[in-house]
Amino acid sequence: MTTPVAVLAWRWRTALGADVDGAVARLVAGERGAIANPVATSRARTIAPIPGAPPRTRHDRYLRRMGAFGLDVATEVARAAALPPDPRTGLYAAVGGLRAHWDDMLPALARQRADGRDAWALGLREIHPFWMLRHLSNNAHALLAADLGARGDGATFGGASAGAQAIMSAAWALAAGAIDTAIVVAYDSLLEPELLVELSERGDVTAAAPADVIAPYHAAARGFVPGEAAAALVLVRPDDPRAGARTATIAAFAGAGDLAAALAALPVAPIVDGCARARPAQDLAERALIAAACGDAQLTATSAGFGHAGAATALIQTIALGTALAQGVLPPVAGAGAGAVADGPLTIVTSATPTTARAALALSVGAPDLVAAVRVSVP
Repeated sequence: MTTPVAVLAWRWRTALGADVDGAVARLVAGERGAIANPVATSRARTIAPIPGAPPRTRHDRYLRRMGAFGLDVATEVARAAALPPDPRTGLYAAVGGLRAHWDDMLPALARQRADGRDAWALGLREIHPFWMLRHLSNNAHALLAADLGARGDGATFGGASAGAQAIMSAAWALAAGAIDTAIVVAYDSLLEPELLVELSERGDVTAAAPADVIAPYHAAARGFVPGEAAAALVLVRPDDPRAGARTATIAAFAGAGDLAAALAALPVAPIVDGCARARPAQDLAERALIAAACGDAQLTATSAGFGHAGAATALIQTIALGTALAQGVLPPVAGAGAGAVADGPLTIVTSATPTTARAALALSVGAPDLVAAVRVSVP
């Protein structure tokens, strides 16, 4: 079941910038938020990080970098929607999952003895006193709920499709009348060393330098650019009096299986933002599935500009597509110039293209076989 909800406000932090209109303008211009990986030993030579660091807060000792970005963007979106503290405001958070980061553990383990003697003195005392707290999946959720006074029903979701899961659950809670307002926040990074090694070994991410990255949906593509992002939405029921000032209407699906399930769960649209895995066989299969469901849709790939952002992907796609539709222009697949796409169904958007369409589908996938889809429409 998918339930549409109205979006009152959205905000993000991306590799192309924090300002939504400014970042979408760069996307429409065909820019990539990609830079050379400063870690010279990594096979992932191109990454798309959020520039800079999040602002310092009183919660810094409890949060790692991406949690702080999540806290920052959710606070900003609540302020933009003028939300007061309210026991009927729910918070729905999406994170990448529990990851014990190497940079936390290796200094503590490097000098340990095989027999375990003096483990504390030989390194365990180097672990941050709030290490476990920093890794709790609902850490940022708890801090945000306290800061914003969002004391209604809510949940934290983990994994590659967590952003769509959070939207979908918030919509159900709104439809059931359990809450009156939902804040959905998602943040994730695919740039942590332990994750980059796995993605590189699987051949999922490109090993090319920034100038040599080949766009998805090209016959010679060899993996995507990993990135990171944080994003937040404020949602209400479509019949809420505040929905008259809505930015967009969205409905989400998240589940396990293939893309056909995600496509079947939502009404079709003339524009589809694809998974953009940049693996020719998978890209072609995806195009065939979309064509069977949507006909000759126009295919974009916002993650080619922003980088793949794991749990935050569904929200980034939603904001990017909604903003572009409102402006009446489709962004090109970054790096896919005319004639540089593989043969196959669908019309690949290779340059900024005017449009009168008011709705689009956003698709994303992640291991193990997690699929997500969001349908966004603008007034």
